[in-house]
Amino acid sequence: MENFIGQYFIDLQQIALHYLLSNYDYCYLDAMHEKNRTIGSKTIISGSSHAMNGIVETELPKGTINFSISSQDLYFDFLNIKKAIEGGKQRIENCVINIGYYMMYQDLSLSETLGYLMYRVYGPLFGDTHNYQGEKKIDFWSAYKKYETMYSEQLIHRVCIEFGRKFFEGEGSYYGSLKAREQNNLLSANGIVWQELGEEQKCVYAQKRAADHNRLKKHFQSRKENGRIVQEMTQYLYEKGIKPIFAIFPFTRFYNYYIDDAYKKDIFSLLDSLPYEVEFLDMNEYMDLFEDDDFLDTDHLNLTGARKASKLLNEFIAVTNKSSD
Repeated sequence: MENFIGQYFIDLQQIALHYLLSNYDYCYLDAMHEKNRTIGSKTIISGSSHAMNGIVETELPKGTINFSISSQDLYFDFLNIKKAIEGGKQRIENCVINIGYYMMYQDLSLSETLGYLMYRVYGPLFGDTHNYQGEKKIDFWSAYKKYETMYSEQLIHRVCIEFGRKFFEGEGSYYGSLKAREQNNLLSANGIVWQELGEEQKCVYAQKRAADHNRLKKHFQSRKENGRIVQEMTQYLYEKGIKPIFAIFPFTRFYNYYIDDAYKKDIFSLLDSLPYEVEFLDMNEYMDLFEDDDFLDTDHLNLTGARKASKLLNEFIAVTNKSSD
């Protein structure tokens, strides 16, 4: 009997762990919103992989919650922000929006390669997949029906959801015991270590990466829509008594050389045209603080670089708050 009871809970734990690993991004965002609902935070961040990789939460204001995952665009940033503000236990004072140079031309819901995020993450989380036209839906639970002779469907659902939430609440970050920051980058899949590359090789990778982003300029309709989203987001935050902080995380000097300079001018022009005052931090203006070895690849920080970026952002938030007093 003792062995049966032990195996009963071991198998249930394995189901929960499989659920978490199979739905990592969804579980992370769900857990952060649950943490915000039950504990709350005065500082939230929403963005793409640049903010996901560029933040060490413990080096920011206490309790900072980071709603950033890879490839997230401005539309879903706004959904995260609204959900956090409307459902949070504490009054949010600082809202950081990560905006990469190319992101004004990005619409994740129209991506041919990243559409799975619509039905695996954003649809289940928000009931909204923006411009996505696919009909595919995810059944989180079909893989566990074979266990329903031992565990009820309700028990499996409850244990999996709570396991994911408690796991990320304990980790306090996207990265931790199950996912290493160093392994989650553009080059590691091919066994390439950025720090081991020569100058010429780094230029080649940076040129290719920037060229992929430069091609997004053809999406004029996405640019128009994102411009409206930024305006609506800014107005929404002001109506809630929150001054927006737009932040661009640092990229390598190689990537900065090849990325289209028109992107930067476009962002500056948009933010200047807003009818509300916003705070803006472009960490690429502080490149003397960052070295090539602070990056995982052409445009994502490693842990050392993330600590530097977090310190810079923390200081910027402190100055911003002081000037608002």
